[in-house]
Amino acid sequence: MYQRWFDNNTDTLFEKGMTPKLSRFVISDDPNWESGHHVHDAETELIYVKSGVARLIIDSSNYVAQTGDIVVVERGRLHAVASDNASPATTYTCAVYGFKFRDRDENQIMQTNSCPVVSVVKGKEVIKSIFHELGVMLPQQKNLLSSPVYDAFGYALTALFYENFKNAYRSESGYIRKEVLVKDILVYLNNNYREKITLDQLAKKFRASVSYICHEFTKEYHISPINYVIKRRITEAKFSLTNTECSLNEIAIRVGYDNVDHFAKLFMRHVGCSPSEYRKQFKNSLNGLEYITEFGESSELLL
Repeated sequence: MYQRWFDNNTDTLFEKGMTPKLSRFVISDDPNWESGHHVHDAETELIYVKSGVARLIIDSSNYVAQTGDIVVVERGRLHAVASDNASPATTYTCAVYGFKFRDRDENQIMQTNSCPVVSVVKGKEVIKSIFHELGVMLPQQKNLLSSPVYDAFGYALTALFYENFKNAYRSESGYIRKEVLVKDILVYLNNNYREKITLDQLAKKFRASVSYICHEFTKEYHISPINYVIKRRITEAKFSLTNTECSLNEIAIRVGYDNVDHFAKLFMRHVGCSPSEYRKQFKNSLNGLEYITEFGESSELLL
């Protein structure tokens, strides 16, 4: 037998009334998954690598996360996540918001300049179990619990990630900031990818020439503004195809295409199969449950 008493009078971790709220849960198991660069203004992402290898770019730094590793992507960080070709990754992601640790800024888990990838030391099996349970309960859409219960999962994960990142490696130089203009352009495209945006409109909005925008954006992110928006839309379409029962026409409109045939041709060109084939191949047993995607919101025309 075992018994332990707890003092529940004070919360030594969080400021009063500022505990984590769970806003989003995502399973990424497509072996060719690649998110592209994007930013979350209000959410901090807690990522668990269930299997394989995930490659990340956070601000200007490259990271590799392997089976059993956890990753923190704090709000406002420019980041991209991709499954490794040689060792495809399955990752679980919970997005949390509205919290404040007593020794951190709002929505901040790591100390400044800490490495955002660590191998779990504290509560490894608990972290694994929470992500597993969410991965089982939510897709089945049976006996869905109330929001406070899911927030409790978010609370536990946030606290456990905080404990594991206390001793994360910290660099002296910190993050290298990308050139302000091209980052602003990327954030704008990420937030407005559904809209009809032309390069000329971008040039007027950001007061720079089309050639300069294309050159600097491509140099920084290794993709043109046009192809970034296409990729962004295709990624969003993949989530809708595998996690909703929406028709192809509805999905096309949702990601910014008025013409479903044009959407299907682009999807075939960039993914290698039709939207319908992709849905059959990777569809999760969600019975209509729609995950909010990893991006949040986002070709002559930009497309």
